[in-house]
Amino acid sequence: MKKFIFIDESGSPQFYGKGKRPLWTEPGFIPIICLGMIVTDNRENLRKSVQDFQSHVLNDPLFNSIYSVSKPGWYLHARADHSDINLKTTEFLRQLNGIKFNAVIGRKIPEIFINKHNGNAVEFYFDLIHKLLELDHLQADTQYHLFLSHRQNNTEKRFTEVFKEAVKAKSMKLKEIRFSCSIVQSCDFPEMSVVDYFLWALQRYILKGERRYFAALEKHCEKILDVYENGGVGKLYSANDSFTLEKASPFL
Repeated sequence: MKKFIFIDESGSPQFYGKGKRPLWTEPGFIPIICLGMIVTDNRENLRKSVQDFQSHVLNDPLFNSIYSVSKPGWYLHARADHSDINLKTTEFLRQLNGIKFNAVIGRKIPEIFINKHNGNAVEFYFDLIHKLLELDHLQADTQYHLFLSHRQNNTEKRFTEVFKEAVKAKSMKLKEIRFSCSIVQSCDFPEMSVVDYFLWALQRYILKGERRYFAALEKHCEKILDVYENGGVGKLYSANDSFTLEKASPFL
C-alpha cells in the first residue's frame, strides 16, 4: 500500500526581524503558525481532480477575467485568490473524497521559543512538523511518499530526519518503514493547493473568527493539535471533539 502526504504552512516561524528586533512587540504580529497535511492513498485521482478544477476556472468567463486568474501561470493559492475563487474552491474541496486533513497550531509564545527552541526559527518549525507527522497512523506495511512545500530553510536532509524521529516516536523500527521525502514547489504540485486552502480556512477562523470556510471543510479534518495550549501541554481535537474557538484559550 502507498500513502501520499503533502505538507504546507500558513504563517511564519519567525520571532525576530532584522537586528534581532522582537516582532512580537510590534503591531500586526501574527501570534500563530499553522502547519497541515493532506493524506491520500490515491494521488493520481487527487491531482487530476485539482487540475480539472483549475482548468474549469480558467475556461469559465465568470472567473477567467479576474486579474489574478488571467495572469500567466495562475494556480490555486488561497491568500492570493479573489474571494469568488475562495468560495468556489471551498465548494469544490468539500466534495472531494479520499483525503484527510491533519494540522498543528503553533502558538508563537516568546518564552517557549527562547527556552525550548533556543530562539531558533528553523528548530521551532521542524518541531512542529515532527508533531504534525506524529498525528498520522504510521503502518509498517505502507510505503510513504512525503512532500514538503519549499521554504528558504527547508532541506530534504532535515525533513528526512524529522520523519525518522516521528517513526521512532511511534516505537517503530526504521527498517519497517519504506519512505521518500521531497521538498517541492507548490506551483508545480496541484495537491499542495488543497493543503493551502485547508490551512487558510483554519487560520482565517482563528484570526478573524470567520468559521464558514473551515466549517465547510471540517468533515475532512481528522486531528488538529493546539501545540502549546494548556500551559504548553497541548490540546488534541478530533472528529469526535472538533476544534472550535470556544474550546480554546484566546489566540489574540
